[in-house]
Amino acid sequence: MKKMALYILLTGLLIACQESKEKSSEEVVVNDDRKYFNPKDEFIQFDTLVTEGTVYKDSISSWKGYQKVKETLEKLKKNTPNDVLNISDELVGNVVLMRDSITVDLLKIKGMRARIHTLYNQSLRLQEMKDIPAITVPEIKKQTQGLFVIFRMINRKITAIYQQVDFENELENDEFFFSKIDSIR
Repeated sequence: MKKMALYILLTGLLIACQESKEKSSEEVVVNDDRKYFNPKDEFIQFDTLVTEGTVYKDSISSWKGYQKVKETLEKLKKNTPNDVLNISDELVGNVVLMRDSITVDLLKIKGMRARIHTLYNQSLRLQEMKDIPAITVPEIKKQTQGLFVIFRMINRKITAIYQQVDFENELENDEFFFSKIDSIR
């Protein structure tokens, strides 16, 4: 009698488990309306941080590499992760052009070159992500946002260099400032 009750109990548990498995597999099928959905094909706003432009645009207007990188980053602002990975080849080429074609002598300093090399390394990393099959959308987004941050750092450096030059020119032209220093001696 006890054995019979045990068999009935086990059979009941097995049937209940099989029914719950069937329900859970049905729920997965019902919830997934998009059979071939790929998250890398959704449009994403990559540059969500506040943009910062350069103040001295006239002085760098002849810098062709800078303009090309700026145009390429504009393409990346709102795009799909797959398109971002495809545009990465163009970005690397434009960063190389930017690095090799600095036309303004004031900008040929170590700090500017370091920022440009950082942008080059990060764009190479984005280009290499294209070959990694297990790359995820958050990783692509993080890398792309890093490129925008570095480009803003380059813009800030350009602005700082020109502000320093303006300040030095004002000091040289302001005779009042130097006349007070001379009178103290």
